Amino acid sequence: MSENLYWPVYKNLERELVNLSELIHIDDSQLMVYSVKISELLIRTVVEVESIVKELYFLNGGSKLDDKDLFFDTDCIELLESNWELGKKTVLVSAANFYFIDENNKVLKPLYKSNKRGSSSSDWQKAYQAIKHNRAKNLSKGNLKNLIRALAGLFILNIYYKNNVFNLEKNNTGTNFDESLGSSIFSIKVHLNKGVSIEKEYEKKDGFEECIYLIKPTNETRIVVRQEMKVFNDKVQEKISLNLLAEIQKVSSENISLNNEETISNFKDTIDKLRGDYTIQVANESGFKIKQAMDGLKYEAILNTNQY
Repeated sequence: MSENLYWPVYKNLERELVNLSELIHIDDSQLMVYSVKISELLIRTVVEVESIVKELYFLNGGSKLDDKDLFFDTDCIELLESNWELGKKTVLVSAANFYFIDENNKVLKPLYKSNKRGSSSSDWQKAYQAIKHNRAKNLSKGNLKNLIRALAGLFILNIYYKNNVFNLEKNNTGTNFDESLGSSIFSIKVHLNKGVSIEKEYEKKDGFEECIYLIKPTNETRIVVRQEMKVFNDKVQEKISLNLLAEIQKVSSENISLNNEETISNFKDTIDKLRGDYTIQVANESGFKIKQAMDGLKYEAILNTNQY
């Protein structure tokens, strides 16, 4: 990836909004406040959105020529939306000097519908187009609400552009992960996956699609645990298989007078008991290896690109 020219510009725009918050008490009732300065910031923000999504488009397989027929919304953001579901990604307004109470103003999905054009697109995009074409007539659309949402969208795009991986070492709860990711205004939602499963590479829980970062065991340490878990399960299954025939014969002889449904139920109970007994037995014999592997788990925070 080329040198990141976008983050310093984003931080400058963010700094100018923070400066505005020292002059305006930004709360739910003030979001419709507009000015030439706010309109200017909105235009500069969306110009940055146009630039960064075009670069992300080509970095992620976009094939259209970079000319007047390449549109930042219906082409570039559309591709990113299809890959990453950006419209579902959530940003929290967490700055201490933004006094929002309404959840709709504190919890944002700023890129929702940003891959659309015209009346179907997001409010901040419609405001940008209106101000760009006729500032005098549409100055009221250059308001704090549209600016904050446009800047939140640019924040998300910068995160995806940087695509950083954070080494968390033994911290499996993410308490040492900075959810602001360098922002003075926003923070993100993080999806936590501490466990290791043999069947699944990653366990998705409610809210997965809203999260921009995922905290998970590193691949290297997770593979060691999965290998030990498989060895453990194979040993349990081997002991069950070796003793199952004798147990089935025993259950059959004891249940001659029972109907098929009752006999099947007893078979299931027998297998469950065998599994429980042999799990304890194998754990006593070799469970320490799994504990060692689990103790060796290390964690990382990676970008949610719908890879799971």
